[in-house]
Amino acid sequence: MTATPASPADDHIGRRIRHARTNAAMTQSQLADFLGCSSQQVHKYESGSNRVSAGTLFIIARVLDHPLDWFFLDADHSAAPSAVTPYTIN
Repeated sequence: MTATPASPADDHIGRRIRHARTNAAMTQSQLADFLGCSSQQVHKYESGSNRVSAGTLFIIARVLDHPLDWFFLDADHSAAPSAVTPYTIN
């Protein structure tokens, strides 16, 4: 199975998670404990190699004391994917 390359949004959110975590003087292991995952998983979120689910990002925002939209601030909106054609039902 080949890995899907990280999107610019995944990279941006990962950098914001790392920034908030280090500013909170928290280790990846400590954040992982709050999330119920491994420190390796937190590393993958921060590097953008694994996409963070909405629910997980909500917990991260609460734990690191940031509003949810803070993780999206300054994101490159020009890198947004083009509109997807909806499925049609015959």
